[in-house]
Amino acid sequence: MDILIFGGQSNMQGQTEGLPQDNAPVNGALEYRYLTDEFVPLQHPVGEDVCPEKWIAASADAGGSLVPDFCRAYTLATGREVLAVHTAKGSTTLAEWLHGTQHHYWAQKKWLGALKKAKTLGEVGHIYYVWLQGESDALIQTSEKEYLQKLIAYKNELKAEVGIEKFGIIKVGYFARLASWVAGSLEEKTAWDEAIMSAQERAVKEDGDFVMLTRICTELSQNPEHINPKAVGHYNNASMTRIGTEAGNALAEIAKQ
Repeated sequence: MDILIFGGQSNMQGQTEGLPQDNAPVNGALEYRYLTDEFVPLQHPVGEDVCPEKWIAASADAGGSLVPDFCRAYTLATGREVLAVHTAKGSTTLAEWLHGTQHHYWAQKKWLGALKKAKTLGEVGHIYYVWLQGESDALIQTSEKEYLQKLIAYKNELKAEVGIEKFGIIKVGYFARLASWVAGSLEEKTAWDEAIMSAQERAVKEDGDFVMLTRICTELSQNPEHINPKAVGHYNNASMTRIGTEAGNALAEIAKQ
């Protein structure tokens, strides 16, 4: 069984327009729930609210996420069983996931709980981490250099703590430039988004532990047809299927090498 850990903010947590109509459990995939220390069939909604503060949280409003489609693509392409571990929370910056924070504390508990329970079923195969985050860092104007430094630090923490083999990046889309409630010109806000995008591209280029799984969010984020009409900058279910499927197939190619 391969372990796929999903981290990031709201677009990884899942903030779509509602529950997808097609919601059959994913064949060959399970989800780990930390609060009950159990495996459940993987289907929408994904995740769980951990603690009253919700340091990690389930898909917003019991809606959809990219996780089931990602795992479906991965299992179909590799023939390997998957354990999905959902550890995302909306409106979080990268700094809020580093060691010493509450988000990291609870996410680590869930990562290690999943690994321990998976070992009771047999041999654990690949362990990969999948990341979709950066919108909040764009809003606070995190520089390319600072984001890259923090991303490398976070990846190294994951390698040490849970033994991930690769840190897969779903390249973030535009968000700040769409945020009408944020002061700044279109050019300024676009630059804030692109600083994060550039940092993610540099991570893949400069550190072999990182892999780029898809750049599709850059395209989707610029077309209202792909966005949840209830939440600016958040993808709808159809887009989540595209993102998850493309990224899952990309990780599967790495797993087969």
